[in-house]
Parts: sequence; structure tokens; C-alpha cells
Amino acid sequence: MARLIAWWNQPDQFEWVTDFLRRRGLLRSAQIIMAIVAASSSLAPLAVLGQQHRNPVVSLTIGITGAAFCMWMMWFWLSRWPTRRQSELTAALGAICVATWSLGQPSPAVAALGCTALAVTGGYIAFFHTNKLLLFNFAIAVAAAVAAGVRLAEQTNIATALAAFWLIWLLNSAVPLGIRGTTLAMSQYAVRSDEDPLTGLLNRRGFDEAVGGVLAGARPGDTHLAVLMVDLDDFKRINDSQGHAAGDRVLLAVSNLLRQHIPSAGAICRAGGEEFLIALTVPSRDASSVAALLCQAIARLSHSVTASVGHATAELHCVDTSRGAIHDLIDAADRAMYAAKRSGGNQVAQHQF
Repeated sequence: MARLIAWWNQPDQFEWVTDFLRRRGLLRSAQIIMAIVAASSSLAPLAVLGQQHRNPVVSLTIGITGAAFCMWMMWFWLSRWPTRRQSELTAALGAICVATWSLGQPSPAVAALGCTALAVTGGYIAFFHTNKLLLFNFAIAVAAAVAAGVRLAEQTNIATALAAFWLIWLLNSAVPLGIRGTTLAMSQYAVRSDEDPLTGLLNRRGFDEAVGGVLAGARPGDTHLAVLMVDLDDFKRINDSQGHAAGDRVLLAVSNLLRQHIPSAGAICRAGGEEFLIALTVPSRDASSVAALLCQAIARLSHSVTASVGHATAELHCVDTSRGAIHDLIDAADRAMYAAKRSGGNQVAQHQF
């Protein structure tokens, strides 16, 4: 029961999948694919025009309206990326339209075949949205399949109807579940690819991407972005004298300390072997108090280790308007850290940015 509740309450995936695609330069490709699917869908309502109906006006209206809607969806996907609400509405309307088109077919065989198209909307929902919406799509598919199966049984036989229902059920369950599993694997990959395997902190790529979240989550009153470079002094001595396992324990201890002292809205990265990079928003141009606190806390660890800390700050609006300013801040903090190290280590230095 607990697993079922957890499955039911899984959060919507639209935002993180969109962010995943955007960061890897795949968003435009996804738009093109969705536009192709939308354009291809127009063939179904156009096919109605070639069928013999008692009311040709109804046939013409259905065909032209459906095709126009599909072409509009193609234009929509090519021109923009939807919001989460727009995406949910599109998926729900798409499922309803497919079921309606299927049930409106004069041929029971074509109606049953049309139900298989709900696997497309189900796959889309499984990739982007919640299990609740996925269950809605599946319920529509089953209802449409039952209706088509009853008509097919009347025209042919029960065995044929059951076979058609089984095929519809299989496609509408296997395809979404397969895509759902792939999406979950993607989410685990996305998290792990941005993490340092030893400490669990961000790696450099993850840090670069997380800075945007730091800026967006700036607290009221914060006016500057501060970047701190922390380098453990004489760390090679620990590895050489006590072994790499002891060095790893030191790195883990420092990582946990940084988590305790840096606000959750900040970003912490293991930038190199014994280097750590931190980004957080602060209410003034001077981040010396934060840097000094970290330097003193590391020196108090029971691992006989100290750190040189360099820091630099820039006004938030300057960083917002220039992505390169973040890398300039990192370089400035790095230079300040080396200045602290040349002065004997276990101290703080600031670079005027």
C-alpha cells in the first residue's frame, strides 16, 4: 500500500525534464519531434473526408476542424515551449480527441485501431507528467477499447474482439510504463552526473548550472552574489603520511562542515582534489564574515587540517545580465585563495571585483 501511495503521489516531471533538455541543448529537437507528431496526426481527421457518411457536411466539418487543430499544434510546438499547465491540457485534450475520433468511426475495426494511438499521449504523459494524469489517459484508452470491442464482437466474434482489446491494453500499458522507467533512469543519471562521487557535493558542471538557482532564490535584502574558493592547506601531506583513505575522511568531514554552514539556497561544489567552490547571495559587498567563519571552523576539525579561503562578490543585477560574470567571479576568488595561501595559509583573502 505504501508503494502504491508513493507511486500515486510522485511529483510532476515537466519542469526538471524541460530543464534537462534545455541544459543539454535538446529542447529544440524535442520541439521539432512534437511538431512532426502533431502534423502526422492531421492525417487521421483528413481520412474522414474520404469515407462515406450519411451526412457529408458533418464529415467535412470533422475532417477540416481536426486537421486545422493538428496543424495549429504543429505551429505551437515550433514557435514555443509550453508551460506545465499548457502541456497537461494539451495531453488531456489529445487523449479525449483520439478517443472521440475512434468512437466516431463507422468501422469497428478502425475504431479499435484508433484506440492504439492513445499510447502516444500516454507516452508523452509518462515522460513529462504525473501518474495521476497517466492513469486518466489509461482509463480513457480502456473505455474506448471496451466500446470498440463490443462493436467488433457484434460484427465478427468474441475472440477477435478480445484479441483487439488485448493489443490495445498492451500498447497503452507497456509503452507508457517503458517511457516512465526511462524517465526515472534519466532523473537518476541527471542527479549523479552533477555530483562528486566521494562527497556527494556538486561537481563543476553541476555547480555552473546551480548558480542560476542561487540567483533565483536570493533572499530579500541580498544584493550581491559571493563566490568562495576553499583550498585545504598542505593536503598532500595527509595523503602521503596517513594514506588516501585518511585523506578521503578529511574531505568528507570538510564537506559535511560546509553543508552545515552554508544556507540551503547556496551551492557547494568540490572543484578539484582538495578545492571547494561555494556560491551564495549576501546582503553586502563584503563576504569576509562568511569566509572567516568557514576558515575557523575547518581549523577546529579534529583532522589537523586548515584552509585558505578566497572570496569575491558582484552585484546581483550584474551577474544576471552577464553569464561570463560568474566565471570572472570564480577566477577572482581563485586568485584571492592563492594570495591567502602565499601568505601562509589558514586565512582569508578578498579580491576586489
